[in-house]
Amino acid sequence: MKVLIIGAGGVGSHLAKMLSQVGHSVTIIDKDEYKVTVLSEEADVESRVGDVTDPRFYQDFDLSEYDVIVSVTDKDEVNVFVAALARVYGVERIYVRVRDVGTMRVLNLIGVTGVVVEPRIIANMLYSMIEGASTPVILASLLTGEYVVASFTVKRLSSVRGRRLRDLIEAEDLEGKIYPIAVYDGEKFIDPDSAGPLEEGLVVVALVHKDYISEIAKYF
Repeated sequence: MKVLIIGAGGVGSHLAKMLSQVGHSVTIIDKDEYKVTVLSEEADVESRVGDVTDPRFYQDFDLSEYDVIVSVTDKDEVNVFVAALARVYGVERIYVRVRDVGTMRVLNLIGVTGVVVEPRIIANMLYSMIEGASTPVILASLLTGEYVVASFTVKRLSSVRGRRLRDLIEAEDLEGKIYPIAVYDGEKFIDPDSAGPLEEGLVVVALVHKDYISEIAKYF
């Protein structure tokens, strides 16, 4: 796929590296020449310096060439502008990072549904860790409509405690129902395949099929 990422900050740069590593053609744009230069040296991506809110930028740049456009700058107004322009160019897969729920509603009105509200996701994850609720906390609805990103907190009496995620999935026939993304220990995210046995207080972040949320929650 051809992917265009607007914003070479922490989120944009990390996403660009991950996508390029699995073979996607990635272009990243930022006003900060230093950021895009560093990224182009670290990953196989095409980098461009420019102001995406300046109409003149698009005189020699065609958004319709891209299969996916992601706007993850730290300014909601920039991300909304890019999303709206991408819609005009007929791009179907548009993903945007915003910090305000009201902005999300505006994007939904123009048909952009791939919106990540950053503060809400962080707050929900912290709530999950603090409360240790018996039900999963939905962090975000996702892409196909069949899956959600959810967090599950391991409690003292959780049946999953002391087990490895991969062993649990294989033993309980959960393949296709849950795809672990990371294990969070309060300080860092750990690759689920390299994480040890689950212990009380750890948070499992996973892609979960909507039809099986209750079934998976019972293990936590």
